[in-house]
Amino acid sequence: MLNVFKNSPKPTHLKFNKWRGLFLFILLLFVLASLIAISKVEHQVRALETQYYQVLKQALKANEESGRLRLEKEHLTAPARVEYIAKTQLDMTRDKSNYQTIYIVHPPQPLSVAPLGAEGE
Repeated sequence: MLNVFKNSPKPTHLKFNKWRGLFLFILLLFVLASLIAISKVEHQVRALETQYYQVLKQALKANEESGRLRLEKEHLTAPARVEYIAKTQLDMTRDKSNYQTIYIVHPPQPLSVAPLGAEGE
């Protein structure tokens, strides 16, 4: 009876099932690898977002500091303040020897007087 099964042709659908397990195993490996890659990418995105917000916070602080320094510079270099410090602390005065005084005199304009009888004609 054992001889009967040995000589009988083997079914072809069993050959396909033999490779099906290997195909499913490879497919499972790909799915697991993609899940690991997705979690790794999500972790990198979170890390980059954290870094971005830290740099943005630093940029806002630097912008605020720049505005404050610009305002302080304008205050310290104001002409009235510079002149006051020059007069009080450095005893500086303006040198008036090079000044020139220019007077502009307008020439008198002649008055135009119309004759009395000329208006009504």
